[in-house]
Amino acid sequence: TAAANADDSKRPVAVINGETITVEKLNRMYANLNTQMRTNYDQNGGKGAFLENYIRKRLMLQEAFKTGFDKKPEVVAAIESARESALFDRYIRDVVAAGIVTEKDVKDYYAAHPDDFAALEKVHVRHIVIAVTNVGPTPKTDGQALEQISKIASDLRAADIASAMGKPDEATMAKLRLAHFEDAAKKYSEDSSGESGGDLGWMSKGQLDPAFEAAAWGLKPGVVSGIVHTKFGYHLIYVEGKEPAGIEPFDAVKSGIREYLMTQKATDVVQAVARLTNELKSNSRISVFPENIK
Repeated sequence: TAAANADDSKRPVAVINGETITVEKLNRMYANLNTQMRTNYDQNGGKGAFLENYIRKRLMLQEAFKTGFDKKPEVVAAIESARESALFDRYIRDVVAAGIVTEKDVKDYYAAHPDDFAALEKVHVRHIVIAVTNVGPTPKTDGQALEQISKIASDLRAADIASAMGKPDEATMAKLRLAHFEDAAKKYSEDSSGESGGDLGWMSKGQLDPAFEAAAWGLKPGVVSGIVHTKFGYHLIYVEGKEPAGIEPFDAVKSGIREYLMTQKATDVVQAVARLTNELKSNSRISVFPENIK
């Protein structure tokens, strides 16, 4: 099992002009987001939306590397400055302040404030949407949109039937159904989530159109909905997973708690930094040449 998980971490989630982004790299970048940005993505498309934005960012960076922009002296200086700042901030947070905001402090805060970490029931949802619109590159009447989504639903059913002929086990069949849905979303869905296989991420009630929510919350994971009509058009919905209401797990919130407690003890952290830098300075050989400062 450990070997299988290791192999999964090396699987690609995207290849950008030959540059592979693995599951491991995506998870590492997502986990490294600050609390506010992570929450925003969790509520608006999850890792799929983050990956879409990262792809656009990486394309721009590839252009910068291609033209040698990263070799410009002022750019090299800016990169070095950013690297030093990141290392300085992380060292203070993870080493210098380790005795000021301890793991026990973080756990105690988590235990004492359960209401702060109440989690609503969530569903991990994907969809395919065909819009009814008289503008844009693909204008469609209501009837045309309904006809198109009906054809997609029929194709998905046919793909499932063809897969079932091989008599796969339930887990394999679920993977095949998800793959069929992702492919169809990439081909046909008329919103930005289509590029990530229709992935809208984990959603709580109140974040989506009421008709869409009613259908999504009524589905079992791994089942494609019937045709759902909302103000945005006609949808097919696939629920990839469900999480019951409860308390957010400690590992998911400990970074945010630590950041909060650090702000509450900012004076202690500043004093610790001052003590350490004074000590380092007194034990170091330093020469300063003010006459050369211009």
